[in-house]
Amino acid sequence: MVQAIENRTALTVRLVTAAPHPRLNGWDLLGVDVLDARPVPGYADLLTRQVGHRLGLAVPSDLVRGLTPGTVIRLRARLAGGEALAERRPAPGTFAIEPPA
Repeated sequence: MVQAIENRTALTVRLVTAAPHPRLNGWDLLGVDVLDARPVPGYADLLTRQVGHRLGLAVPSDLVRGLTPGTVIRLRARLAGGEALAERRPAPGTFAIEPPA
């Protein structure tokens, strides 16, 4: 069995699309443009290479309900099973939303 690498990356993304996640109940699958990425101290950084690309990002539905395209989201995410997943319960100061201008 392959052991998963504990990883986290602080991302700044712009929302492009949102839909219910096809496999994870209570999660949305967002299409986002990755604007910036920073390593999180103490964790491997597996998502920085996504800067400048569109990424599918699973996020708990209650965190992103009602957001419109163009919204900028700052969050921490990890790569697991080939999928980018936002933290289920973000710590204070690690999740922020900026409405479109």
